[in-house]
Amino acid sequence: MKCKLSIQEKLKDLRIEKGLSLQELSEQTGISRAALGNYETDEFKEITHKAIITLANFYGVSSDYLLGLTENRDHHQFPVDELGLDDDTVELLKSGKLNVRLICEMIKHPEFLNFLSDLEIYVDNLAGMQFRNLNKMIEQTRIRLQNSGVPDSDHYMKTLEKASISEDNYFNNLLGNDIVKIAKDIRDSHSIDSETGDPITPVDDILDTFEELKKADNSTQAQMVMYSKLFKINFTKMDPYEFKTFTDILQRYSDLCKPIKGNGRGKKKR
Repeated sequence: MKCKLSIQEKLKDLRIEKGLSLQELSEQTGISRAALGNYETDEFKEITHKAIITLANFYGVSSDYLLGLTENRDHHQFPVDELGLDDDTVELLKSGKLNVRLICEMIKHPEFLNFLSDLEIYVDNLAGMQFRNLNKMIEQTRIRLQNSGVPDSDHYMKTLEKASISEDNYFNNLLGNDIVKIAKDIRDSHSIDSETGDPITPVDDILDTFEELKKADNSTQAQMVMYSKLFKINFTKMDPYEFKTFTDILQRYSDLCKPIKGNGRGKKKR
């Protein structure tokens, strides 16, 4: 998952959210355009106390947020007790053992309330009790029919058998579908993060290269495919002269592109 934003990233994101250019921000805050630009790009640029307060007030965030002391934009001044968290939960959240940022994303997901509702239904066991009552009625009906000589192979008997509801299977599917939906959406939202795995595997990349090489009409086109994969260059934007210059340089100075020396099949030259 994406790491915490730097002060430079926060300042830039806040300005973009406001839809302001550096010049417009300068005019509205009284801070020079050059200083604002440096605040957003220069990691070592010192920001004055006055500038921090000015920008925090302008954006409606806490100065602690801009300084990286918290990831909360607002300064919350209510006690933990108001959150309804017990001591053990508070200690666990503070311990660093949990990915609190991921927990926050789960809680904010639109399907999370639905998941909690389904979980509460499962925990209070009222729905489960109704399932068991229904299954008992079905089972008693089947027993009476069996005692009356109706075979288990009878269509109605098979229908009654299939009508029984597995409580575990029902709630496994219900809760499982809820949490998978949440997890998938969160994963998709992080697909562009640098720490996220690439959906295209190296094997896929190799196979795609082989397919492109098979379609090449000549050796020059095959070269372009290989160089494109190797150097991540879009050769379609190069004119013929640029491509020839590029290949000439590679063949002259790169060992990777030089032909292998030898006389073939290990035979000694006579």
